Amino acid sequence: MSSESDDDNINRYTSENYDIVGADLDWSIILASACSIFFGFLLKISVNSPSYFTFFDNVILLAALYAVTVATAMFIMPVIYHISNYRRLDVERFLSRTKQYVLIGIICILLAMYLALGLALNSKVPIPIAYSLASLPFIFIVIEFFNEPSSSSIKSSSTEHYDRMGASMRWSQILASASSIFFGFLLSIIESPPSYFTFFDNVILLAALYAVTVATAMFIMPVIYHARSYRRLDVERFLSRTKKPIWIGIACITLAMYLILGLALNSKVPIPIAFIFASFPSIFIFYEFFRLRHKW
Repeated sequence: MSSESDDDNINRYTSENYDIVGADLDWSIILASACSIFFGFLLKISVNSPSYFTFFDNVILLAALYAVTVATAMFIMPVIYHISNYRRLDVERFLSRTKQYVLIGIICILLAMYLALGLALNSKVPIPIAYSLASLPFIFIVIEFFNEPSSSSIKSSSTEHYDRMGASMRWSQILASASSIFFGFLLSIIESPPSYFTFFDNVILLAALYAVTVATAMFIMPVIYHARSYRRLDVERFLSRTKKPIWIGIACITLAMYLILGLALNSKVPIPIAFIFASFPSIFIFYEFFRLRHKW
């Protein structure tokens, strides 16, 4: 009789808190999609590594690939845990275990991005400068992670709040997936650049890769905020803090697209014409942003 009562409590608790579980699984949706794409690009480069790679370069590349593999496994674990226990789900235990998996995965994917960016920069600049520059976006993430949350946070479990957070998290889901694909393509081009690329072309390419790295890091920040504070979450503060890195990420990804489009056009037309034409989509984005902001 007691066992049946416990089962009923667990089932009711799961039903009432399904929105909490759904928000939690969004962590995996966002990160697993981005991570698996990154894995594919690193695997391709590892199998067909450039001829100029040294032993050190290959070790760094394999370390990045291994870190992405661990991260992908960690982001899959919440899905496995949910499938295995969906009939009798202890929500609190599920949230606690998922947080551990996701934070381990985030550390691994950020490590892989750092190594890959450093490896790309190392093809053009000395090793100390390359890996020092590559560390800057990730130092920001570490600072934000250890930044103390507001002491006035309140527990929030209403459906309305989780709907709003779900919409906010989907900003990251859309943008992180897109930027990770972009990151992978740029990384593969940098490791095997066309023979006609000049020094200017390589600088533009590296600047675009750096901008995409910053953007991807910014799009992961909302997941870190949510993972740290999911038990007692100030929804308004979460939405406010999410907005800032998302705007930074959008600005960086827009800059990267402008640089790459200009670089592509430059292979067919003179530099001034190429980068003027490439600026039109970015100008439209910023025009719409400031127009809508003024209306609000």
